[in-house]
Amino acid sequence: MNHNTDKQIEKLVDKIMKETSLGSPSFNFTDMVMAQVLEVKTSQVTVYKPLISKWIWYVIFTIMIGLIVYLTFNDSKPASIGWFDKLNLNTLPSLNFSKAIENVHFSKTSVYACVLLTVMLFIQIPILKHYLNKKLEV
Repeated sequence: MNHNTDKQIEKLVDKIMKETSLGSPSFNFTDMVMAQVLEVKTSQVTVYKPLISKWIWYVIFTIMIGLIVYLTFNDSKPASIGWFDKLNLNTLPSLNFSKAIENVHFSKTSVYACVLLTVMLFIQIPILKHYLNKKLEV
């Protein structure tokens, strides 16, 4: 039964195709379409705006560098705070990072490799950013 229905639909389609003529576009159809394409402007909604602005990154970077410098050069003992004394933190082993860092030695090759990797990273980031910005321009 399904095969019979398919044949009837095929005959109907053939009959309709014979009765209709092939349509053709107007004379200046291509020019009209291209004019409409050129009129389309980029949407202002898709403009890239970073979540964290540059000056916030500078502030975060400055705070981190300041914290590292402060912790590196500050040798004073912290002042006792009332409720800290009640926790009895003296039983915990004291961690002295300065002695641990003094015992670590890097070879010249390792230091050169780390410096070169860092320099290359800071060179490649602006280059890739410029390349992607240029590629994503409309």
